[in-house]
Amino acid sequence: MFFRNRFGKVAGTALLTGALVFAGAAGTTMASDRSDQVSKEKAASDKAAKLRSSLEGVSADLANSVIALENAKDAQKSAQGAYDEAVRVQAGAAREQAQAQDQLEVATAQLKQVEKALAASQERESENLSNIGKVARETYTNPSLGGTFEFFISDKNSGDLSTYARNAQLAAQMQSDSLKSVQNQIVGQKNSQAEQRELTSQVRKLKEQADAALQAADGAKADKETKLEELNQTLEEKKKQEAELDAKKGEISKQLAEAEKDQQAARERIMQIDAQNRSSQAASSSSSASSGSASSGNAGSSSAGYMAGGIFQAPIKGPLHLTSPFGYRIHPVTGQRRLHMGADIAAGCGLPQYAAANGTVVSTRYEGTGGNTVTINHGMLGGSSWISVYRHMTQFATSPGAQVSKGQLIGYTGATGRVTGCHVHFELWKNGTVINPIPLP
Repeated sequence: MFFRNRFGKVAGTALLTGALVFAGAAGTTMASDRSDQVSKEKAASDKAAKLRSSLEGVSADLANSVIALENAKDAQKSAQGAYDEAVRVQAGAAREQAQAQDQLEVATAQLKQVEKALAASQERESENLSNIGKVARETYTNPSLGGTFEFFISDKNSGDLSTYARNAQLAAQMQSDSLKSVQNQIVGQKNSQAEQRELTSQVRKLKEQADAALQAADGAKADKETKLEELNQTLEEKKKQEAELDAKKGEISKQLAEAEKDQQAARERIMQIDAQNRSSQAASSSSSASSGSASSGNAGSSSAGYMAGGIFQAPIKGPLHLTSPFGYRIHPVTGQRRLHMGADIAAGCGLPQYAAANGTVVSTRYEGTGGNTVTINHGMLGGSSWISVYRHMTQFATSPGAQVSKGQLIGYTGATGRVTGCHVHFELWKNGTVINPIPLP
């Protein structure tokens, strides 16, 4: 009874409850793991896109060298993290397996104690039964005890008979009570034995599961260790890549300087267009009529477009995913801080691009770092001079001097110029100064 109360109810319940909690937690963990994996993949994709964008302005071979080095670093870091996690999981599995082993040993030992106590009680039961029979026989036949048979052939009186009967009844009752006590004890011990056998069986199953988990964890750890060793062997290759990039910093800096010149030339062209817009406005007899005419490039409140609520619409249809926003960014090799004059939007090669508002196409030409570029003058809108620029196109769908409407096709997404892949590069200039085009004005 001691074991059933102390271990069978407490430890047994704890073990089974633990198994159920583990099963529930496993489902939750799997869902959490899937969510974490999705988040990690998105973070990796965003990081890669940001890296590619930061490398604009240098040739493809130099950009690919930087990307290869960063990929090698990320792979090693990921492998190290995976190995560290495998070590943690293996250590946890080893602890659980050791606990399961301890619990199985305790349960087995307790089962042996219960079975030993049951065997002792059964032996006492057999002994009591034998004693009861022995008392009955001796009471009836043994002359020294005044047995019933001897009483009838003797000259004992009725008083002696009464005393004998009481003594015989008392002796038999004592033996019977002792037998019932032992039999009740046996019933309880058999129940304890059944409970303990069931508990021991369940503990053994948990132990088998823990053994399998440990074996799997050992295998995963060994696999991650092998992969980590393989990646660590590429350290020399990584050092070689770093040395090559270090030697190419001069060339990279030179190309970035050329890209800066391209940007400056773009600024000067935009400033010229802006000056023309202001001059036209000043020469106009009515700025309101001028800003509302088609020739001025006014977007107008009734202009067609798939994005409402603003002067401009996005250059592509559908949801916008920025791979590199407008603003300053640090070059991963030189550490130079450079202004990214537009917003880079994820888009596949050949995806159509559209005019952000009504206007006049100023130029469609190759502009060095910017590749195939479309520049549209939208004239004076709301008292400000506006110009939009679309870079890296693979093909033009308009020409200089063309009057375009908001949402009209002007070209197709590409990767011309010094970029690492197809995407939309969209710029907005207000009063001769480049601004953040997202959100749209």
